Amino acid sequence: MGIVNEDDGGGGGRKEESCITDSECECVDDEEHEKDETFRKNPYMCEHSVEHYYYLLPRARRSKIFTRKKPPIVIPSQSTSQEKGLEIRNSLKRKTNEIVDVGLPMEKKKTENLFDEKQSKSEDAKKKRRKVKPIIDPPVLPDELKEKISGMGVQISQVKLVIQKALYDTDLSYQQMRLSIPVNQVVSKDFLTPQQKMVLETKNVSNKKTKIQFNLIEPSLEQTKIHLTKWDRSNSSSYVLLNNWMQVVERNKLKPEMVVQLWSFHQHLVPWLALVLVPI
Repeated sequence: MGIVNEDDGGGGGRKEESCITDSECECVDDEEHEKDETFRKNPYMCEHSVEHYYYLLPRARRSKIFTRKKPPIVIPSQSTSQEKGLEIRNSLKRKTNEIVDVGLPMEKKKTENLFDEKQSKSEDAKKKRRKVKPIIDPPVLPDELKEKISGMGVQISQVKLVIQKALYDTDLSYQQMRLSIPVNQVVSKDFLTPQQKMVLETKNVSNKKTKIQFNLIEPSLEQTKIHLTKWDRSNSSSYVLLNNWMQVVERNKLKPEMVVQLWSFHQHLVPWLALVLVPI
């Protein structure tokens, strides 16, 4: 049977007949109730189905239906990646520190050994320099050299002492190939004439100090040619014997710690030098 709605107002009564019967309404209610029950029992229903079902209901019944809240959106923070990166870096640091700790003792030992060797060498060199000191005072020419110089027509009073020094390794080295005569250790400052001093201060075409050739009387009384020049440094200056100096060393078997004397004189304006070994 259809449902009849009657209007109680005045005038002609108007009847409206709805399009849904009682049985159909009951069916709709049952279906909706079943849907609500299934929705409540199934908490894993997807969000789209929840929204679709929710908006299909009448507006009056929407508030009675259990609506599942949307789960919070979890944005992956950078803290996790940063923590992983820190862990990796820390592990690498630990490994490298372990490797370095293993290798450091060997390197320390090597550096300490090298440092000790350098110190010992420098101390040995200082000791040698301290031990070797000229002990003759005043210096005296040997008799054989006096006779030789007198036979050349030179008075012994004109012979001047240039330097008395101990020979060092650098004086006998083939890398240096020279005998050093520090200017501040020269005994007779006038063993060179003013003209010779001027020549030694000049420079040649290759921008090097000019050399002066001397005749040299060796400890064995042999005669040879040798050159004298001057080397200037930032804090010191030295006269240097060059060229045939290493041949003089070999012929006279000169060794470190030997004490030598260098004498100077002129024979008819010809410069001469005499090298003497001092017995210790």
